[in-house]
Amino acid sequence: MVYKRITASILGGLLFLICSLPAHALPQMSYTLDPMYGHRMPIPLTYTVDTIIMDVGQPGLNKPNDLFIDEKGLLYVADTDNNRIVKLDGQGKVLGIFGKEQGVELSSPSGIYVDSLGHMFVADTGSGRIIHLSPKGELIEEFVKPESSLLSEDLDFSPDKVIMDRRGYLYALNKNDYSGFMMIDAMNQFRGYIGANRVPFDWKKLLIRLLATPEQREQLNNAVPPQNSNITIDGKGFIYTPTVLIEADQLKKFNAMGENIYKKAFFGEASIESGALENPYFIDMAVDQYGVVNALDAMSRKIYQYDQEGNLLAVFGGQGDEKGRFEYPTSIVVDKAGKIYVLDRDRNNIQIFQPTRFAELVHQASQLHFNGRYQEAMVPWKEVLKIDENYPLAHRGVAKALMKEERWKEAMREFKLGNDQEGYSLAFAEYRHGLLREYLGWIIMAVVLIVVAIYFIVKFMIRVTNTVIRRYGY
Repeated sequence: MVYKRITASILGGLLFLICSLPAHALPQMSYTLDPMYGHRMPIPLTYTVDTIIMDVGQPGLNKPNDLFIDEKGLLYVADTDNNRIVKLDGQGKVLGIFGKEQGVELSSPSGIYVDSLGHMFVADTGSGRIIHLSPKGELIEEFVKPESSLLSEDLDFSPDKVIMDRRGYLYALNKNDYSGFMMIDAMNQFRGYIGANRVPFDWKKLLIRLLATPEQREQLNNAVPPQNSNITIDGKGFIYTPTVLIEADQLKKFNAMGENIYKKAFFGEASIESGALENPYFIDMAVDQYGVVNALDAMSRKIYQYDQEGNLLAVFGGQGDEKGRFEYPTSIVVDKAGKIYVLDRDRNNIQIFQPTRFAELVHQASQLHFNGRYQEAMVPWKEVLKIDENYPLAHRGVAKALMKEERWKEAMREFKLGNDQEGYSLAFAEYRHGLLREYLGWIIMAVVLIVVAIYFIVKFMIRVTNTVIRRYGY
């Protein structure tokens, strides 16, 4: 056990040193973070690069900002600086181009959403519209700034990203709008905001406010809340968003009431590789069929994978000029087969990542685990441990299955291997209660026998003492 811990620490240190090497010297690898101590733990490779989509005809992609994948596995690219939408199949074959030459005037489109019928909704940032196109690229309608007394007259409507829910409501991420996501119905009526952030409380600012001049207080009053950088909706209707320039709760998941149901305080990693402390800058999220959340960090150029409980599954990618690394990634999607597609704005390409057997087992197990099917999940978790015996979440998953089977002592061992103190305490409490239940009858009998024995011993000693007193007179 101690040997494994020392080995994992040494490997974590080596990984940290490797991550500081130049990009061209970096091998392809994945890692996770130790749940207790937070250091990096190398794990088997989770993804390999399957294909790189670069050729989409003339001209090629030019600073694209958004990528969408529909239910058929077709890709749609918001090719921003070319003022067009490019439609591709899963291997990169061009199926359609929609822009000025096709009779649709677009101006710096930055977001794209496609419904189940193939209708496209484009966040056309430059023109301040959301444009609805038919599957053939024909203009159907447009959504402009809604007329509402609830909206400020000087609010600039510049939609950057857009999605649609099952009711047909559009959710627009509006540039420089700190109120959250704007909800717009099919009649272009404003329906409110969701996902608003608040200015975080800061003791330093409070102290400054007490000592500041009126001009300095005015500047503090102008502080704005952190802004969301993207918006994603999964098959169950949950809305996900990353928030930038914030020290906690960087990833959020909203239910139908607009409440964030993620409870984890910090996502990603703080980095000092640039010489200064930098928090993650998540720019997009994608959710696969297993509920695995892929968060794209534009700061580190890495992909962080989380389960639905916010547990980190794997980290891969990074900055570099070879396959599997990025220059400036801006969007991420995942298909039904688990392949991940990452749009790189500066390289003008799309990299397609194929999951390895290890990743598929982790995803399958995490889905079963999240659904409470711990005993079924134990099968893939054990397969994971055959590949990597130090993977912490697998030990925790096996431990919870053992808890269901009331195998407390074995569960304690697995929780310990998974660095789960809370789980270990629960298993130990159940183990202790089990021992008490099993041996309670014997314990009571032993206590009774001891009490009876003490009673007779005391009685015998009193009798002996009285006899001695009578015989010898003292």
